[in-house]
Amino acid sequence: MKSTIRTLAATVPLLMLAAPLQGQTTLLRMTPAEGLVSQYVLGTETYMSNPMMPPSDGPTATAQAYQTETVVGVAADAIEILTAIDSTTTTGMPGASGPDLSGMSFTVGMDGRGRTTGLVDAGTLTPAAEEYVAGTLGLTFFELPEAEVGPGDTWSSQSSVETPGAMGSSMTMEWDLTYTLTGLEGDRAEISLEGTVSMSGSGGGMPMGGSGTLTGTAVFDAGMGRLTSHETAVDLEINAGGMAISMEQKSTRTLVP
Repeated sequence: MKSTIRTLAATVPLLMLAAPLQGQTTLLRMTPAEGLVSQYVLGTETYMSNPMMPPSDGPTATAQAYQTETVVGVAADAIEILTAIDSTTTTGMPGASGPDLSGMSFTVGMDGRGRTTGLVDAGTLTPAAEEYVAGTLGLTFFELPEAEVGPGDTWSSQSSVETPGAMGSSMTMEWDLTYTLTGLEGDRAEISLEGTVSMSGSGGGMPMGGSGTLTGTAVFDAGMGRLTSHETAVDLEINAGGMAISMEQKSTRTLVP
């Protein structure tokens, strides 16, 4: 009996210590130090199919880019990042990945929740490249929560972006996403995301519209205040002038060690 009491007496303090860890919460924020340099490799694979296209086992188009991001300004809830496109490679459908930005650099703004706030300085972008970058900056599909969160907690975001499309098209993309903090260990926060996406616009003089789903994952380094990785998959069913097109686009963003 005394042995049992001693065991319980030793166990209770351990349970009391463990409880706060199980309910651990943290405020996730982009807080990179000024001068922090990060190199990322970005990749996309686009799969498209319609009755007029021959079947294919591989992607319709691919793109890969290496870019170096340097934090050049940090203020209250405002971060400025100089982005230099080191190299790009593309395959497949011409123009599907926008203009070639190799060797160009520009500065973008971001808030503490990871939301882009716009093009701060066009840098060495050509006019066509500036229009493309300005129109696609908001397509990050990532947003940190407003308040503290713990494992299992969710938050949501709704947004829309006017963006140029392939072959002279213009699009409005809207999305409604739910994020879940799936894991928290030290400074490493693992996040899943899922939701709906819709698009409307025109291309080649014909109306286009579509809707579908988005799923993905992200790993956020809360200590360094930056993304370690981000992956998304968008599945869309599109009507282009009466033609049904299925499109899947997989995107990755990975920090180079």
